[in-house]
Amino acid sequence: MRGIVIAGGLGTRLRPLTLSRPKPLMPLVNAPLLEYQISYLKSAGIEEVCFATNYMAEAVEAHFRDGSEFGVRLVYAVESEPLDTGGAIRNAWDALPPDDCVVFNGDTIHSFDIAGIIQRHRERQADVTLTLREVPRPHAYGVVPLDEEWRVQGFLEPSEEQKRNLTGPAEGTDFVNAGLYVINRDIFEEFFPQRRCNVEREVFPRVIEAGKKVFGDIQKGFWIDIGRPSQYLRAVKAVLSGEVAPARPFRMQGDSAVAEDADVRGAVTGGSVISPRAVVKEGANVETSVILEGATIGEEAVIRNSIIGENAEVEPHAVVENSVIGGGTVLTSYSRSGVVP
Repeated sequence: MRGIVIAGGLGTRLRPLTLSRPKPLMPLVNAPLLEYQISYLKSAGIEEVCFATNYMAEAVEAHFRDGSEFGVRLVYAVESEPLDTGGAIRNAWDALPPDDCVVFNGDTIHSFDIAGIIQRHRERQADVTLTLREVPRPHAYGVVPLDEEWRVQGFLEPSEEQKRNLTGPAEGTDFVNAGLYVINRDIFEEFFPQRRCNVEREVFPRVIEAGKKVFGDIQKGFWIDIGRPSQYLRAVKAVLSGEVAPARPFRMQGDSAVAEDADVRGAVTGGSVISPRAVVKEGANVETSVILEGATIGEEAVIRNSIIGENAEVEPHAVVENSVIGGGTVLTSYSRSGVVP
């Protein structure tokens, strides 16, 4: 069993933070997202992994190299042009020795038992196992209906209007795709090589129609798809609270994580993260926020529910709420971001 991590997205909803790095290298507390994916695979005994990359692929390879520092053997499948999920998966599988694979998205954080999912996949003699979550309606996810034996019957994708406005049934729950799959090697022939295709809309429906055994595996642990800043901050909270295991140890100060070489003289509360070389000056108040490496928060400034980019400077008495401040930005004294007077 080998691993494939889809790590080629543009991360547009996290801009400006992803203008200078690919989203899979976004620091989550004190480690890039992809280090969490490696730890998940290692926990299931998987030691050979392919990263399917595209946007800023060279930065991902420069950080992880051959994977030896992280206890795995890494190879890379770089897309010359975006191939969507199905094409990226096939491209990555071709870069590995032929084998069954665990496949998942590089921007999800979870507490799933991957070893248990693999075991049930084998016990059922499944061709494909999809990890599913039960979520309340309305939601923006595609729905995966199951029969009484947990076999997948199809994929019901939401309309663009439903995604934007969360319209649709307002009561009950649905099983949705959590973006983690166990796929037998022969099924990868259904993924067209070097062609753009979508795994949920094209590949899996074709596999189901062909009569292959596609099962759902319901997971109840923590799971989040980090697409928006609010989801990123929720993932930070999950790591700090222990809902998911950290990729690296970190130092807690009260209820927040503070790097050893951060200079904190103000108040830091609410499950915040103060990264290396960051400065929080006297009288400043940082609440439920992430201050990235080298950023400075001036005297009496207030930061709430926000992300402050690397080497940014928030000058004294500024107020930042529900905002994302790009790296190197300077907010002058008494500025107000995300605040309606």
